[in-house]
Amino acid sequence: MRSVQSISVLMPTWQGMAFLERVLGALASQRCDLPWDFWAIDSGSTDGTYECLQAWRERLGVEVHLRRIHPTQFNHGDTRNLLAALSGGDLCVFLTQDAIPSGPDWLATLAANFSASASVPIGAAYCRNVPRSDAPALTRLLCAKDPGYAEEGKLTVLPDAETYAALDPDSRRLLYNFNDVASALPRELWELHPFPRTAFGEDVLQARAILEAGFAIAYDAEATVEHSHDYDARETFARACIDGRFNAQWLNRICLASKRDVDVLCERLGPGDAADVEALGLEPAASADLRDSMASMRYAAFSGLEQGGRTRVRHPSTVFNAGRELSILFVVHGFPPDTWAGTEIYTLNLALELQRRGHTVSLFVRGPAGDPADPELSVREESVEGLRVLRLVHRLEHARLSESFSKPAVERVFERVLDAEQPDLVHFQHLIHTSVGLVDVARAAGKATVVTCHDYWALCARVQLIRLDGQRCEGNMGAGCLPCVKERAPAEIPLARRLGQVAPGPLAGLAEDMRHHSGAPQAWQRHAEEYLDLCEREEVVPAAYAACDLMISPSRYLRDVYLESGHFDPERLIFSENGLRSDHVQALRKTPDPEGRLRFGFVGSLVWYKGVEVLVRAMQRLTSESCVLHVYGDFQPGSDEHHAELARVANGAHVEFHGRFDNSKLSEVHACIDVLVVPSLWVENAPVTIQEAFLTGTPLLVSDIGGMAEYVPDGQNGLQFRVGDDEDLAGKMRRLLIEPGLLQDLSNSFPEVKTVAENAAEMEFRYRALCNRARAARSTAREFRASECARRGGPVDAQGGDLLLLRPGGAFVEYDLGHMEPGAVRLHLTLLALGSEGDVEQGGHLSLDGVEIGRIPAFTADGCDQRPTLSFEAQLEAGGGRLRIESALEPGQSEAHLRIVRLVVDRAVVVVDTAGAS
Repeated sequence: MRSVQSISVLMPTWQGMAFLERVLGALASQRCDLPWDFWAIDSGSTDGTYECLQAWRERLGVEVHLRRIHPTQFNHGDTRNLLAALSGGDLCVFLTQDAIPSGPDWLATLAANFSASASVPIGAAYCRNVPRSDAPALTRLLCAKDPGYAEEGKLTVLPDAETYAALDPDSRRLLYNFNDVASALPRELWELHPFPRTAFGEDVLQARAILEAGFAIAYDAEATVEHSHDYDARETFARACIDGRFNAQWLNRICLASKRDVDVLCERLGPGDAADVEALGLEPAASADLRDSMASMRYAAFSGLEQGGRTRVRHPSTVFNAGRELSILFVVHGFPPDTWAGTEIYTLNLALELQRRGHTVSLFVRGPAGDPADPELSVREESVEGLRVLRLVHRLEHARLSESFSKPAVERVFERVLDAEQPDLVHFQHLIHTSVGLVDVARAAGKATVVTCHDYWALCARVQLIRLDGQRCEGNMGAGCLPCVKERAPAEIPLARRLGQVAPGPLAGLAEDMRHHSGAPQAWQRHAEEYLDLCEREEVVPAAYAACDLMISPSRYLRDVYLESGHFDPERLIFSENGLRSDHVQALRKTPDPEGRLRFGFVGSLVWYKGVEVLVRAMQRLTSESCVLHVYGDFQPGSDEHHAELARVANGAHVEFHGRFDNSKLSEVHACIDVLVVPSLWVENAPVTIQEAFLTGTPLLVSDIGGMAEYVPDGQNGLQFRVGDDEDLAGKMRRLLIEPGLLQDLSNSFPEVKTVAENAAEMEFRYRALCNRARAARSTAREFRASECARRGGPVDAQGGDLLLLRPGGAFVEYDLGHMEPGAVRLHLTLLALGSEGDVEQGGHLSLDGVEIGRIPAFTADGCDQRPTLSFEAQLEAGGGRLRIESALEPGQSEAHLRIVRLVVDRAVVVVDTAGAS
């Protein structure tokens, strides 16, 4: 490892005023030859913690960096990772807000563990805790038995592999002692194994990975911190439950298996505890009280461990990544230059930034056919701004409703892409227009998976939880979604929803019967099929999102909506704002209006659910006021019905439509706007336009729902108005016209906007942490429909969409297996002979890279349909993989027919049974 040249002291804080002043004072007194800085992330303290940190900026004596996050964003592992990602010191020193360094040489002593002269490579070091000077006797007695308070230092390394493998979970847990209350970790090791995202025990898991990677962990008894807790029995029980659950889930260790074990352990420790109390020489009554307290604490701790250990959940172990660089595959429903919407632009910017940071990035994106001759579901490779893009041709010509969310043919294409790309991780930026089954394909291949919820598509087939009649939905409407999706009478929605809630089983049964009833009208059969497809969607789409290792929501509101559906795990669905590319945006000085008017502005798409009509109607109420509305967005009143309506409503009001503008001119546009209005009717979750307003110093007027209200608290950096209410909006606009100083007051407190560079740094450690998890591919099999051949020749007929019939006369088909890893494979070829074909002979042979690997003996249907599957073994060589199937029974000999259904290729595995037969 490289030598330590700098240090970053990293502290997560929340409601920390009890000890924070003393901790910061101790840090200010440190004598350390190495340069160091201080970073803190506060999770929404209300007791003055953040203000205290700000006050110490000039007093600490080193550079101080502060960040604030929402309380819902805190996680013991994730927040420490964020601190490490933001900082730059070679040595990451983690310190809690209540751990007080004991002397001025604390930091230097801790850092000395990583000197080049160390006899073994040190992967981490942690400090001895000492009880607080005012700690009660009960706390001191309990601390005395805790290894984190031991008076002698030690160095922990793993035994040899055979001995370590034989250790039981209890013995292993003793090796993993590591406490990040006050600890140090080299950045280069943290980059290979960020803290796992856990509610508890992130330090223990870090220790296990460090030790298993061959490093030692130092317990430094000289670098001490004053740190102890005076928990009561109730608090002890609660913490022990968490500890017991952690041990079971992450270490497969059951601390105490039964209530009987709790009683036995209490009885076993009771005499020793009594002796320790006796040694204190207290008055008899005080000794008795202390003995009772010790017994209560023991019982609380052991009972909590037993109860927490009852969980059946188990998490995989974590291991060091092979290197810092990752291979990342993004999946998104559209991408430039085809589409330039918010999700696509965000994906582009994030991919570029991750590539700049040294990672291998590719993108699997859906796009329309560039050429009418492009085969459906073909993939063409492109380069977009230096990014490798695999663009899937998918015309979205769905035969039924279910194909709008589940498309097995797309999944098979994705299997081949995964085989070829071999990414470490797949990040789904959206699953619309592809298939929700892509998640399971990635998981089956052993890939880490992330999905970002940019909208409500996992819950709403129309994406935005708003109906064509303008009514907003609070969540999925069940059976009520069908008339909405099919754009039928909105009045049917409440009735359909209630019917689906009252009798879901009978309704589904009726639809199933109707779908298969030969005498039912086709329209009824179609409606039944659509209803059943929608029922399926309600289950499989949320399930696909929930199956990902990590879900990300860019707003708290959207996260809450998803969680309220009951489909998602709150621990794996996190809130993290999208990063914004900001190099082209700056806060220019506002250019005064020549006529002295207050300038309102709208920037965005002029679609009905963006609420521009509400804004224009509000302007009609202000015709006598000195104000103007500038509307920026593509405006085609001659061809767009809604645009024509906007022009009609705006007639006579102070409204100017400017059309589209180049995004590089955004700062100039905002320089001519005094107030930006975001009047959306749908529940936007994280509007980019609001973040752009923050960057340009433009206060806002926003609808009082969703992410708009979340990002713009009323009276802080803008005002809120009742969604869809032009009268209320006009009233808020009038306030800005008549209240002196209001506009300036709203321009003084714009929040920091996360940049795409900061977002990429976050994603990087989250990706690495997910890739640390031990996982294996569930199956290496790859399936080809007959029609998914790479090449065909001679008399080959397509039948039924997926089948191929090879006729006599030199017919052949070829399949490309080159994307698979070299090695032994087994080929399973399914054929079909129809009973109606009489004595038509079928047969052929197979070759791989020009070498025959097997023959298909001649056969006939013999009066009934035959569907045989034949298996062949072969060896895939590097650089090869062209499988050829011909209807000739032998090379160059007589030919037969051959109808191919599918080809499945998997790894050849030798199975040895316990009796020794193979």
